[in-house]
Amino acid sequence: MPADPSEEVAPPQVPKTELEELQINAQGVADESLESTRRMLALCEESKEAGIRTLVALDDQGEQLDRIEEGMDQINADMREAEKNLSGMEKCCGICVLPCNKSQSFKEDDGTWKGNDDGKVVNNQPQRVMDDRNGMMAQAGYIGR
Repeated sequence: MPADPSEEVAPPQVPKTELEELQINAQGVADESLESTRRMLALCEESKEAGIRTLVALDDQGEQLDRIEEGMDQINADMREAEKNLSGMEKCCGICVLPCNKSQSFKEDDGTWKGNDDGKVVNNQPQRVMDDRNGMMAQAGYIGR
């Protein structure tokens, strides 16, 4: 214990007036508001970064779709050339019955090889095909024996 009572540590000051209480409350509200604003700014920055990452991913996916479409166009061109070659084989060899001529009911879907319709929603899908060999619907992912 200190020898002199004036050297004792003073207890925490208790506001003596209503003005001091209001100033302390105002300071607390200002501090809370500042922290809230900092948290909101951090969340905005995170949202901005997420948006940038999303745009980059969508751009990459768009490029992938363009490459896939180019590949499909090439496959279509190859199929047309193969069809011409097969019809040419039929003309040169009229004695044999070619199995490729049996599929006269083939219907080409004009919607499959449309031009570039970017930004439009695809609202129709290719129809399912019946397999005449066993009378069942073709099942995705499995190869029938």
